[in-house]
Amino acid sequence: MSIQSQSHRFWPHGTRNWTFWLSWTAWVVYGGSLFGVAYLDLWSWYRPSILIQMTSLLLLLAGATVSLWAVWRLGFHESAGLEGQLNTAGPYQYSRNPQYVSYIAMLVGGAVLAGSWMTAVLALPGIAWFLLAPLAEEPWLSEQYGEAYETYRESVPRFIGRPSQRQKPQERTNTSRRDDP
Repeated sequence: MSIQSQSHRFWPHGTRNWTFWLSWTAWVVYGGSLFGVAYLDLWSWYRPSILIQMTSLLLLLAGATVSLWAVWRLGFHESAGLEGQLNTAGPYQYSRNPQYVSYIAMLVGGAVLAGSWMTAVLALPGIAWFLLAPLAEEPWLSEQYGEAYETYRESVPRFIGRPSQRQKPQERTNTSRRDDP
């Protein structure tokens, strides 16, 4: 709904309205259900080898570490989808959505570690959400932060990848070459 029509925005909230409370309640229920199913259905599909268990655990812990770093850097207020300041430092200099990348890593790592088809299926809506949420957020961020966000958007990848080597407009105007007459 938020992707198709900005007038019917569900995410990001901007303020603590009913959509804020509904979505965070849904995320608490979803997260609790995911952990519960992973625990109760542990290794029902397959038991991962020690190498896969360690790799999955490493992916899960790396995701949690990056997530905590990103939330700390951005602040809980903005991480919760509320208005704040544009932050382009820390993990945000490498990805416009480091929290989403880390949450996907945790979902994949946790699902593989659980060895449960029910956990894997339950992780899919979360992964889909984190892949689609930026499509709803980006117009809102552009509306909130204007040219500063557009410059940031052009130079930093949405998820992961190489940052653009394009110079920012102010860097181009302040750069002079020695061989210029």
